[in-house]
Amino acid sequence: MTQHGPSRMAIAGAAFLLAAGCVSVLPDASPPSARYLIAPAEIAAAPAPDVAWSLAVDDPQSTRVYDTTKMALVRSPGRVEYYAAGEWADRAPRLVQAAIVRSFENSGRILSVGDRPSLPYSDFVLKTDIRTMHAAYEGAGPIATVEIFARLTNPRGKVIAARLFSQQVAATRDGEPQVAAAFNEAMAVMLEDIIGWTFDEADAAYAK
Repeated sequence: MTQHGPSRMAIAGAAFLLAAGCVSVLPDASPPSARYLIAPAEIAAAPAPDVAWSLAVDDPQSTRVYDTTKMALVRSPGRVEYYAAGEWADRAPRLVQAAIVRSFENSGRILSVGDRPSLPYSDFVLKTDIRTMHAAYEGAGPIATVEIFARLTNPRGKVIAARLFSQQVAATRDGEPQVAAAFNEAMAVMLEDIIGWTFDEADAAYAK
């Protein structure tokens, strides 16, 4: 008499139950961290004429504290931490550079502007140094604090003008989305200042 082993249906059912049991004990994957951008300034069209000079925007310099995708915060002097649930969509200096270039483009006054790879030869070069770009905890809540030192040079590196720009905007709440929004608000004002200053200084130098 022929003996029959377990049926295929029984084996398949056992395999399904085993797989289901394995899946059920695995922890749920945590959601990915939110990633934030730095928006360019929406500069209203000015009555000033278009410029004839070209501008290369150099890679912004910064320490390793800010040369990262992590959003920095400072709760006490000399100690830097980073938010766990939110970060920049790219390295902070790269986002700042892109925002500067696009802000110039938004002004509608300059045709030839870009980073060094896209514009290797230019009349002027804008060099920036990100000195501060963190949320400072002072009192009730975080304050988005940004300081950028800008230098306008000729192609040989001779400094034509230099200035320190700074802005602070308090976040509406202590959370990554609100802090990112405060950074964008601070950067919008600063970018408009940097673009206006660059136009004035480069126009004056080009006229000579």
